[in-house]
Amino acid sequence: MNKISSPMLATKPSASTAVSGCARALKAEGRDIISLAIGEPDFDTPAHIIEAANKAMGEGKTRYTNVDGTAELKAAIQRKFKSENGLDFATEQIVVSTGAKQVIFNVLMAIVDPGDEVIIPAPYWVSYPKISRIAGGTSVIVNGTAENGFKVTAEALEAAITDKLRWLILNSPCNPSGAVYTADELRALADVLLKYPQVGILSDDIYEHIIFDDQKFTSIIAVEPSLRSAPLRSTVSPRPTA
Repeated sequence: MNKISSPMLATKPSASTAVSGCARALKAEGRDIISLAIGEPDFDTPAHIIEAANKAMGEGKTRYTNVDGTAELKAAIQRKFKSENGLDFATEQIVVSTGAKQVIFNVLMAIVDPGDEVIIPAPYWVSYPKISRIAGGTSVIVNGTAENGFKVTAEALEAAITDKLRWLILNSPCNPSGAVYTADELRALADVLLKYPQVGILSDDIYEHIIFDDQKFTSIIAVEPSLRSAPLRSTVSPRPTA
């Protein structure tokens, strides 16, 4: 008899995917719809990216690669972190995936044991708690208030830490709120985390280039490089620039 696992049965369909499907259906009816469901730009893929993909396929680059990414791509990611973020990573520390969602899934599946706690600041991207649950983890939601710009304070973070905590997922700029943590705010969070080296940081930085006004993106690892010396730290970044 076919059987669906308990974690999958407890995982509800993505709300953002459902809204996106509704928007597409309304557009197909001829309605003028602006969909705010997913993080997708309102312009087509730039021509130079399409040309590069066509060129690569024409050169026969359509076969299996190393599972952690090609040497050329990893070198480009290495240059990206150095030039844009001031971070030095060896290519052996870089793993390429099909997207940020897969990275987050792979990390939590590889590290989280049943009963481990994962702090998720709210507002949060809808998939974080679901991935944590599938991995066997327990999501600990820490709310960022309107008074704090929907960002979690150092005090709130420390109050939520228990001996079962293994991961903090930090998303800045945040999906869906757009909140961007300042260097000072990250400094305060880092000061707390330095006291708990058993806590891994999954820094989801995928929207680092989508910021407005005079805000400036900063990574918590750039603010406090010694956090990298802890056994488990991970950074998710947008596509590299060559």
